[in-house]
Amino acid sequence: MKWTVAFAACLAFVSAQNTTLPDSSQNTTSPTETTAAAAKTTASPPTAQASKEATVNSYNVTAPGTNHTCILVEAAMQIKVVYATKDGQVKEATLPLDNETIVDRARSSCSSPLGEQTLVLLFGNNSLSLVFAKNGTVYLHKVFVDVFFNTELFPGAVKPEEHLTVYNDTLMLYSVPEDRSYHCKVDQPVYVGANVTVDVLSVQLQAFRNTTAEAAGQFGAAVECLAGDISNIVPIAVGSALAALVIIVLIAYLIGRSKSRQKGYQSV
Repeated sequence: MKWTVAFAACLAFVSAQNTTLPDSSQNTTSPTETTAAAAKTTASPPTAQASKEATVNSYNVTAPGTNHTCILVEAAMQIKVVYATKDGQVKEATLPLDNETIVDRARSSCSSPLGEQTLVLLFGNNSLSLVFAKNGTVYLHKVFVDVFFNTELFPGAVKPEEHLTVYNDTLMLYSVPEDRSYHCKVDQPVYVGANVTVDVLSVQLQAFRNTTAEAAGQFGAAVECLAGDISNIVPIAVGSALAALVIIVLIAYLIGRSKSRQKGYQSV
């Protein structure tokens, strides 16, 4: 009789386990699937994500009090910033210039004391300035980037509230005759400095436009880009800056460990 009761109790226990397991399995599977989906999104290369978000937009600069458009740009661009994290890693943030990017009319200009023309773009709290010069040909001469860090775009950054301003004023890119436009659909990274790169995914631009030669809103005859338009110096400069950042992070990590050990010795 005792054996029968014990056997019945075992059957009841097994039955209860069989009834409970499917629910437990379902509860366990659901979060796992969600986490896997999130992992796929996180693991996607920054360039691939930004390529979808960096839309082709049209920008122009018009001389005050006139209908003369001196700068005309149609481009898809994104800003890449390499930064250090609190846990000693080096990451890259991508800031796309999406369809909410606007022209800063107050700072954009068709003329300056140096004879330059400037296009200033605002995206979020950040800005990108393109300065064009003319010396026989028209070319991109200077690039300024102004970036404000935040926890969304720069997760885990050592300085989450950092304000980064960098520029390169020694460029001679996209050089064309004065009455022509520059056109390129090849991804061209433009190194600015301090681990910042402007990634030009596609572009057609023209500065110092002549109203008698071009109708409003139309480009002059295009000069197509060549493979050598962006110098090999660009990847070398980016690599050097990245190596320097890695060294800085490593030194900071070693100093932190040294201080931690000293505190440990003092407590002993």
